[in-house]
Amino acid sequence: MDIQTRKLLPNESNAYREIRLECLKKYPNNFTSNYQEEKAKTKLFFQPFIEESNNNNFVIGAFHNSSLVGISGFKRHDNKKTEHRGLIIQVYVQPEYHGKHIGLLLIKSTLKEAFKINGIEQIEIDVIASNHNAESIYKKAGFEAYGIQKNFLKIENSYYDHKMMMIFKTSFNE
Repeated sequence: MDIQTRKLLPNESNAYREIRLECLKKYPNNFTSNYQEEKAKTKLFFQPFIEESNNNNFVIGAFHNSSLVGISGFKRHDNKKTEHRGLIIQVYVQPEYHGKHIGLLLIKSTLKEAFKINGIEQIEIDVIASNHNAESIYKKAGFEAYGIQKNFLKIENSYYDHKMMMIFKTSFNE
């Protein structure tokens, strides 16, 4: 299966919106955002960044036959004291493409692009602790866990812990 990854282009903002809403609807327990709240917004978090081709905040897309099948967002911290760090968020691969190593390809592509940014030294990623598949992918990409936040999400009467992971530029192997 031929999968291509690249930064989303300004005209792909709506394709991003569709797949982002899809992931929130299909996997509500794996993301902090809520489908109904996000759907009501005129623009989702990354849409303006995609539309302006922002270099510090972007989305990498995975494409199969020109269809967007996966996303991985990068957000650079914007405070002077933390701008050496960034965060990978909103990672998603459509279910029919699971098991084809697209998640790992997306993460590595995102890391490669993010570490090109002048001054980026470390990147964090978070995962709901019960999402073992995602955690396994992040470990394969080189991330190491550094902490757990208990009861990070509360959905109805269930709590979900949050595992925090990090990778340094010096340890990233493409």
